[in-house]
Amino acid sequence: MTKYAANTFAMWAILCISGVLGALLVYRMADRVAPWTFVVDVPQTPVRGDLKLQSEVITPANEPDFVHGASIIETPAGLLAFWYRAVYEGANNAELMSSRFDGQHWSPTTVVTNSKTVARDVGLTVKSLANPVPFRRSPNEIWLFFAASRLSGWATCEIMMMRSLDNGRTWGPAQRLYMSPFLNMSHLTKALPVRLSGDRIALPAYHEMVTKFPVMFILNKDGRIIDRLRMGHGGKVGLQPSIIPTGPKTAIAFVRRLKHVRTHRILISHTNDAGRTWTVPKPTSFPNPGGPISAIRYDGTRILFAFNDDPEEERNIKLAFSNLDGTNLRRIGTIAQMKNDDLDDAVAYPFLLESEAGQFDVVFSRPRKVIGHVRISSAWLEHNSEMSAAQK
Repeated sequence: MTKYAANTFAMWAILCISGVLGALLVYRMADRVAPWTFVVDVPQTPVRGDLKLQSEVITPANEPDFVHGASIIETPAGLLAFWYRAVYEGANNAELMSSRFDGQHWSPTTVVTNSKTVARDVGLTVKSLANPVPFRRSPNEIWLFFAASRLSGWATCEIMMMRSLDNGRTWGPAQRLYMSPFLNMSHLTKALPVRLSGDRIALPAYHEMVTKFPVMFILNKDGRIIDRLRMGHGGKVGLQPSIIPTGPKTAIAFVRRLKHVRTHRILISHTNDAGRTWTVPKPTSFPNPGGPISAIRYDGTRILFAFNDDPEEERNIKLAFSNLDGTNLRRIGTIAQMKNDDLDDAVAYPFLLESEAGQFDVVFSRPRKVIGHVRISSAWLEHNSEMSAAQK
């Protein structure tokens, strides 16, 4: 076979494979035409609790490996935290780890799964794992979404899911979520899913390969993807969206800026049609060094979010309030900070949760060896918000 013939054959083979994968994706999204709206959960947040922050380190003091991408969920037995661990970021045979919090102490860490087990579950080569995100499906069932890199680098990731029917004590095998006809690669997780009508959920995600942009996936009640919605009107517009519904058809997304853009600010995007279309992300007045923002609904008029309050480095993690359209942002206070201006002690990747009415928890990483936890009361939030307003 001549070189020209070989190249022609390879091109047609790629086109055929892409066509088959595209047809499979269309088939799996067959019921996407049914309309949906956001399920709007407006917390009734009482002012309660201590004016002091409660802080702990989750990982063991002698942790030898790189740890990152922490998240948490509330269970009947207390908080359950997840993160990923590897010899270095993106290394072979990474592990997803977990630990439980009884209100005073974190339990010894346990392995949820690892790259080799996931590879065996799905029948594919899996190099590394990242960014576990839990979602409560029912009183006893938790879905755990995470990114699995197939080759080298996060741009080759696809999103996997595991299920637990006993609040995270045991887990079923990993399964693939079919998201793209291009070898199903280049999507990652970071933020909390959002409930939709019809027993569906919206999974915030982002695309990494070549062009980086935020995406919202629609999953049915069985966890099958039925639609894929690109956020931000195309282009390189940011990543890791944190979506907060503000009405049945309206929502705001806090978006991490791309490292190379000139505007080192938190970006905000809006939807008025339940996520089918999103505005181009616009910069706010708050800085962003290129790290994620974790946001939740606080009450009837406010959104609470955690972010790095520095345009260049992940020097600190602060909490802030936003109104529902993102036009009025107010800092509340610092909950974690770099020690001695040491860039190797950066505080990164906050993940925020309201674990009880008036009680909030944030987990984060000090890159390299530590996953940290801070518990905050609504009394602390309101007190510091009032002080911030008075200083203005």
